[in-house]
Amino acid sequence: MIVGFVTIIGLNQLAKTFNLDGMVRSALLVSCIPMVLFFAIRYATPDLLVSCILVFYFAVIFNSRYPDDVSNGFRSGFLGALGYLAKSFVFPFFLVHFILSNFICYFEGKKRKKILKNLFSGLVVFFIVSGLWIGMISSKQGEVTIGTAKDHNHALVGPTYPEHPIYSSGLLEPSNKDAVSIWEDPAEIQLEEWNPLESSEYFVLQMEIVKNNVLRTIAFLERFSPLAMLILILSIYFVVKSESRRVKFDLVKNLMTILIYIGGYVLIFVEPRYLWPISFLLLINGFYLVNYLYERGSLNLSLRNIFLIMVMLSFMITPIMEIGGFVGSGDQLLSVGVTLRNEYNLQGNIASNDRWADTMSLSYYLGSRYFGVTKKSNQTSLEQELELNNIDYYFVWGGGDELTFNHFQEITGNKIKNLRIYSKI
Repeated sequence: MIVGFVTIIGLNQLAKTFNLDGMVRSALLVSCIPMVLFFAIRYATPDLLVSCILVFYFAVIFNSRYPDDVSNGFRSGFLGALGYLAKSFVFPFFLVHFILSNFICYFEGKKRKKILKNLFSGLVVFFIVSGLWIGMISSKQGEVTIGTAKDHNHALVGPTYPEHPIYSSGLLEPSNKDAVSIWEDPAEIQLEEWNPLESSEYFVLQMEIVKNNVLRTIAFLERFSPLAMLILILSIYFVVKSESRRVKFDLVKNLMTILIYIGGYVLIFVEPRYLWPISFLLLINGFYLVNYLYERGSLNLSLRNIFLIMVMLSFMITPIMEIGGFVGSGDQLLSVGVTLRNEYNLQGNIASNDRWADTMSLSYYLGSRYFGVTKKSNQTSLEQELELNNIDYYFVWGGGDELTFNHFQEITGNKIKNLRIYSKI
């Protein structure tokens, strides 16, 4: 929640960067509250932290006074490095985006020497800070690398794995003694890599992946706001048609950022949480366009306020609905966790037959380690798999006949709906 609060502060700074004041900025900040709240409570991932850092970075690099002070280069490089420490994707994104943003500033024709100093100082700070982390993980991996997530994720979408190996590979020990599950470092799972340039079939597969990811991205953007595509289309239109040089550059910077960020993900895989920084830029763009149309006289005050409300609601509806659904579903799972902890004092190594995410959440709540989902096999092989991995509790979700083991016994007596738990004797 602290990260969410800081993110709202960053969005306020970014709104000021785009000269959004008064009611327009207030409406924007109200709109982002449900978004940030949903992002904060729904996923225990670094994506909100990455969004927070990037929002502050955008507020620096997009500012019209960016060339005025060399410290802006240092700040940009430091924020880029912090983003990389949170998620390795930020490393290539920052390099491409920071360099292009400085070139755009350079070709605006203002204070070019200062812009080059900012570019140089920002890159130096970025490489110094990120280089320390690169050295550590490269030493661990035995080769120079900025992270393992890219290769891991690209292998997952290849021809070898119809689904994630955590659902089909059997039990997997958590990545370290303090980890709840292998998900803390999924790159520990050894996967077969592939190269789209190996063959024409692989190249066609890569193009199919890109096409599907583009379609998924459009769908996700429209989940952020039903007006998302209209905002993008109008932004492109005013880049071409606007007579204001300032508006053109503001919109170009925003659109360029969205394109670079999305472009990095469509090559491999896209999830809504990956695009949270883009949702904030779309939010800014929506209010920016309404404010621009009002300032140039295309909208009177009443129409401006109507359009502000429309943009607000378009970004608030989905997170409010998602929060309601998430809280409702979480209550039932929390109730199961409380029962298991208070009535059964359950703690140890856990495996399950299904519901990977739910069982991992329960394992975290119970202070236990989760080894994942067992392979589909007969009861003899199943028990051997449990014993080989030193499993203390086996969760069986759903109905069906009760299982008979030699060294495990059912302990709940069907008191928990749709869940049986077998404890090691």
